[in-house]
Amino acid sequence: MAQQAAGAVDFKLLRPKNYFANERTFIGWLQLAVAMGGLGLALLNFGSAGIRVRISAFVFETGALALIVYAYAAFWRRAARLRRGSRGTWDDRIAPIVVVIFFIFATAINFGLTFHKRVYMPPLDALAVWTMSWGPRGGN
Repeated sequence: MAQQAAGAVDFKLLRPKNYFANERTFIGWLQLAVAMGGLGLALLNFGSAGIRVRISAFVFETGALALIVYAYAAFWRRAARLRRGSRGTWDDRIAPIVVVIFFIFATAINFGLTFHKRVYMPPLDALAVWTMSWGPRGGN
């Protein structure tokens, strides 16, 4: 057998299942980012037209974009490790914790902004009292 150069990877020893696992992990992170982005868009489209809803939607959309960037970087970092044949642990212990904390933070912002808004009650005048006393329309 011929001697391999230092740092060269014998690609016969690399298993395709490792590459597919890396791709599945990447797709899983992207699914979560799409769900988070969809939540932000739903808040923006179906919420009220106020600034509070836009802030909540912005928080969710920013988190979704950050998650996409993280997933892309992690995918290529793991792919490079696979090509080099690096050994060691492949699990990510920090990102899931950060995502959960972000969801708690974003949901708290959304609830806080939702319950903080004041309900506008117009002042009652004589006309408003008189028109409210008519009752439902369509009677005989």
